[in-house]
Amino acid sequence: MIKLNRDEQLIDYIKQHNLQSYMDTDLLSIASLYTFDKDEHLIQTETSSDYLYFLVEGTVMIYSYSSDTQNICIDYSHPATLLGEASSLWEMTPQSNVKAMTSCVCLAISLKQYRQTLQNDVKFLQSICQILSFRLNSGVNLANSLTEPVETRLAKFILEHERDHTFAYQLTTCAVILNVSYRHLLRTITSFREAQIIEKHKNHYTILDYKALEELSSTVSL
Repeated sequence: MIKLNRDEQLIDYIKQHNLQSYMDTDLLSIASLYTFDKDEHLIQTETSSDYLYFLVEGTVMIYSYSSDTQNICIDYSHPATLLGEASSLWEMTPQSNVKAMTSCVCLAISLKQYRQTLQNDVKFLQSICQILSFRLNSGVNLANSLTEPVETRLAKFILEHERDHTFAYQLTTCAVILNVSYRHLLRTITSFREAQIIEKHKNHYTILDYKALEELSSTVSL
């Protein structure tokens, strides 16, 4: 975590992502920019963060541990996501970890200095309520999706992330998102290839049978 003293860049991020719309408090006067390296944690369980973050560049993974210490991916977040509003803002210990999956830039607000300011900002609290409601509904969808076969989840994932019939997502990351082992994911991809649904190339897969993927995404078995 490294602080960046770049006021112009801070102003640009606030304008680019319309971050001032989250609150009545002057965001520029209370925020700073920080960078995080890939695999560095922004938030960890059992440790209340000293900062509230707006992710403005990069991708982070939100995950927890199951009973056997396996990572369970809850979500992936992209700019401009607010992080820490459900726990750190209220001085509660987080129940999930937030880890940088790429190099990240965050607009950070010191909670030691501005916690009370944020808690007294009615517009900010309204924004938080809306965000938490959305995430609660997303959590229900996640719980439902985990009961689906890997084939169904993978088909949905490919359809969501393909561009011009090309799927080039990093498979190790894909496995984490789908909450399956990398080996199981490779077996499923192999079955798709054998069924001539997708074709492997050096750095990507080409979708050969778009209709078959759509059918798989809405059924419970291959």
